[in-house]
Amino acid sequence: MPVDPITQSRITNTFPIAMRKLVLSDHTQDQSNAAAHKRQEDYERAFADYENALAQRAQYGKSLSENSRRLLRDRRYFAWIFSFIPRLLNAVSSDPSAPMKVQAGRDEMVWNAGSDGEQRVLDALSGQLGDECVAISGYRNPSGEIDLLLVCPDGVLAIEIKYVNGKVYCDGDRWWRDKSDKYGNVVERNLPIADRKGRGPSAQVNASAGRLQRFLAERTPVTVVLRSVVLSHPQSSIGDMRYQTVDEISTLDAFDPREVFKRTVGTGHQLPVDDLVRTIAQDHCYHESRLKR
Repeated sequence: MPVDPITQSRITNTFPIAMRKLVLSDHTQDQSNAAAHKRQEDYERAFADYENALAQRAQYGKSLSENSRRLLRDRRYFAWIFSFIPRLLNAVSSDPSAPMKVQAGRDEMVWNAGSDGEQRVLDALSGQLGDECVAISGYRNPSGEIDLLLVCPDGVLAIEIKYVNGKVYCDGDRWWRDKSDKYGNVVERNLPIADRKGRGPSAQVNASAGRLQRFLAERTPVTVVLRSVVLSHPQSSIGDMRYQTVDEISTLDAFDPREVFKRTVGTGHQLPVDDLVRTIAQDHCYHESRLKR
């Protein structure tokens, strides 16, 4: 069954006959763009102040020169000699310093890394899955945002993407990592992995996926929304995972959603993918409109 024109207009093929993609929102990229825009605005404002200071300095030097010429013309020789003192001081004083554009801050770099990590996952999935599947980016409900929501005939999979360098560990919903340098040497240990609310990756995806699961179970054949945490950084590796609360924890190179579906819900399902996509998009839009109000 084809999706409605509004939804269809936002679904694009990343490769011929490859997985389709639907972007509902791009909160991470929006934040990154806003931060970059503010940095540019601050730089332009500082540069305008710099140019104004240069102009004022030039005007002041010009007024000092005109004053000296006027004193000489009026034959006020004593005052004319002393008029050279402020001119000399102005000449040897330093010009205002040109402003430097501030580099991206930690938050902006994290947002950019998040976008890069999501794109790496999308690229990998596009090479694995056909157009029977749709990857939804940016679905949000009051419990949070799901980085990537994979809707396939075999099931629905919510994916939390973490672009973190090093070996990752978890104990239930508490996550941490040992950070490595580019040569693979450990440089920092036991760094927590959590959002601003203190939630680890599994708690993040479980909160929003659980709410979506209840919503879909009341309206569609879907009774379970599977949950996965994917480590998308090239130098990510998996350490000890104890009491994990999601269905799958994987590095990107080992991630295969078809195996997750097969292991957890079996095969032979034929869910109405396009109907599910429409329903999920409507739910997202409903919560977005309430949030804006």
